[in-house]
Amino acid sequence: PRIAEESDMSSKLEVLWSPNRGEHFATYTSEVKLYCYTRLQEEQREDLGTADLQLSAGSEFYGRFIAGSNDVHCMPQYQCVAWQTNAARQHFFAVGQSSGKVVLTNLGLDDPSLSNHYLAPKSGRPCTCLAWNSNENNLVAVGLEKARNDSSLIVWDITRASSEHVAEKTNRFWFGPDIVTAGEESAKQFEVGHTEQTSSLAWFPNQPCCLLAGMGSRFLRIFDIREQSVTTQPQPREVANHKAIFGICVDPSSPHRVATYADGGTVYMWDTRQFVKPVYSFSRNGSIARLSWLNTRPGCLSVLTSEPPYLHLVDVPSYTQPTNTQADVGELYEHLTQHMSDRCPYIISKSAPHARLTGVSWHRQLDNLALVVNSEGVVRDLRASDKMPLSWGARSNSFVYGSSSGLFDVSLTDKVEADVSTLMKRRLSKGYGFDVRQFSHLCTLHFHWSHQCTRRW
Repeated sequence: PRIAEESDMSSKLEVLWSPNRGEHFATYTSEVKLYCYTRLQEEQREDLGTADLQLSAGSEFYGRFIAGSNDVHCMPQYQCVAWQTNAARQHFFAVGQSSGKVVLTNLGLDDPSLSNHYLAPKSGRPCTCLAWNSNENNLVAVGLEKARNDSSLIVWDITRASSEHVAEKTNRFWFGPDIVTAGEESAKQFEVGHTEQTSSLAWFPNQPCCLLAGMGSRFLRIFDIREQSVTTQPQPREVANHKAIFGICVDPSSPHRVATYADGGTVYMWDTRQFVKPVYSFSRNGSIARLSWLNTRPGCLSVLTSEPPYLHLVDVPSYTQPTNTQADVGELYEHLTQHMSDRCPYIISKSAPHARLTGVSWHRQLDNLALVVNSEGVVRDLRASDKMPLSWGARSNSFVYGSSSGLFDVSLTDKVEADVSTLMKRRLSKGYGFDVRQFSHLCTLHFHWSHQCTRRW
């Protein structure tokens, strides 16, 4: 069973939408492949290229292969990949390896700069998480397992690394500590976390120098990387003592709102303005696998679980800044409980009912579009249905509905006039069914009303 489990993990496929170009996405296992999300013509269905990716049997789109990189050797059970947000380098990746190295690879055909360079810690151990700074895109934060004499959270400046690293460092099968050069040390912008592991991390989009990290067994810490000290360990700006240190993600629409999870099926909501304890928590079936906020829908949290229905979209309502008073905490909890809603957009395929959903990535610009991957390595595109509030007009000949795109008024005057319900309403207003003589002239009902007139009169 252990061998089978490792085999399953080694074949696990992951998917990422591009943060730079809406039509591009990438998949990775032991190598990174770049695709273009392209509409599938009818004549192409039976003639896709061997490198192209068919999303699903009924999809109108497919993944047209653009480029791939198999020179990055990774062990998938410890692998993590992050796509840099950068208009100048649109296909630039950081790949974390089981040795602790972070390999920089560029799949852009027109700009191969920085490709095949790497960043290496002093002590070799698995890389657990990666995150690019979206504001200062030369900075990448790396989380590592614990080591006695080395940090578990390092922020690298890749511009310094690229100018000072030796280009001949191309050993693919490196599993131990490297010889640390002065150039590698100068590339470290910030480091912290001796003798403890960093399990997850995320940058704050509205504070380019601040990041949140889940460290040790039960600590959430907010660091300002400008406060690096040469002689002592940097001190966090805020600390929360809690077991929910996994899957940190910051809401892009409300950067003070953070979601994390603990071992099991419980998600915790945090507010960094009152970073003492979570403001809310909720549970779902199975253990939590991944959390992510949707860029296109404010306050919408995607929750991936290990049990059906696997994928949940949780709409978190807005709220005012919480305080420490017991009354305000209880009022906020009640507000979130009453107004929070949940949708399950994923439909389990009848052709593969036992295939679990293992990965999801939401599009950055298009509403409710995601790429999902199951345990059998099948990638498909998913369009989630949106909640649509609707209100009918007083005369029932128009209605108003709202969506994330705006408010829309639809007139149905022509269709309503021709509808049978409108005809019956007019007849009822004239006494239809009560004054039978008035409607005996109707051709379609002539026999019926004639019979009624004969019986009654």
